[in-house]
Amino acid sequence: MLAAADRALVEALVQRSPSGILVTDPEGKIRIVNESLAQMIPLVPDPIGRLPIQGMPIESLADALDPERDDELEFTHRSGNKDLFIRVVPLSSNAPDAEELKGARLAIVEDITRLRKEEKYRREFVANVSHEMRTPATSIAGYAETLLEEREALDGWVVDMVEVIFRNAKRLTDIFEDLLVLARIEAAEGKLPLEPLPLLPRVNEAIDRMKSLADDKQVQFQSFVTSDLRVQANREALGHVIGNLVSNAVKYSYQGGVVTVRAQARDEGILLEVIDLGIGIEPRHHDRVFERFFRVDKGRARMAGGTGLGLAIVKRMVHAMGGAIDVRSRPEKGSVFRVLLRPATPVLN
Repeated sequence: MLAAADRALVEALVQRSPSGILVTDPEGKIRIVNESLAQMIPLVPDPIGRLPIQGMPIESLADALDPERDDELEFTHRSGNKDLFIRVVPLSSNAPDAEELKGARLAIVEDITRLRKEEKYRREFVANVSHEMRTPATSIAGYAETLLEEREALDGWVVDMVEVIFRNAKRLTDIFEDLLVLARIEAAEGKLPLEPLPLLPRVNEAIDRMKSLADDKQVQFQSFVTSDLRVQANREALGHVIGNLVSNAVKYSYQGGVVTVRAQARDEGILLEVIDLGIGIEPRHHDRVFERFFRVDKGRARMAGGTGLGLAIVKRMVHAMGGAIDVRSRPEKGSVFRVLLRPATPVLN
């Protein structure tokens, strides 16, 4: 048991905390509410001793505080003009008096309204700049490509310079396109309209698009995706995800390599894997390859023509479809990108 001085210190810390704090007892009744929480969430007068559903209007938070639960939860909620981030944890975990605290739960609430606004302004700025810069970059690339069509009439040194102009203008265009795609996903707040889709046609389309490059590198394709596999996905996003992973597998394969695409139904969903036997990725980079503009090897990535945004977009699209993605890879041994997708919702007659 805490001494009186210790209890006073704990109470002062709770009340002065800038985070909203709410504690329920083993019976699920409210025992502690600090002033910060009262400023974020409308509460009934004197909520102490009431059930959460009786003391406040947030049903999702009341459900999360159910004493029958023993899990940890994180979610966001809009309360009036405030955006709140809420985390709920059991108090009995790792506590000396765990049995006495069984059912007691702690909610920590953060006001993220300002962060949300700043993020919105950042997204709008990136989208506007990308949109404005895409047009001149496209024009430069177009004129350079036209000049290269008449390369026989140009001096060799002029051709070399125009090729540099075209290559870099095209890279800028690709970056702006990828930034606009990211902006659209983020503007939708991570939600995409989903529909039941067969997986095999999307895989075949991705392979067909990369056939020319694969032939140049003498890379062979293997596909083990059956026509009965259907996923709950967004048509455009699914095509983009598979296309990007197949494209990377070809680009980072060795001459004469093999790229395998396979899928199978699992208890947790449909697992799609894109496998190559190429240059691979060191384990310390596995999580970071999904970050914006991260490059395992900058020189190698530029030679492959990447923008540094491809896998960041893939990850956000997969998450927006309710899926998950990871990578297993070793240097010089190749990579396996695994995407777990939701199975198609059955149609009820």
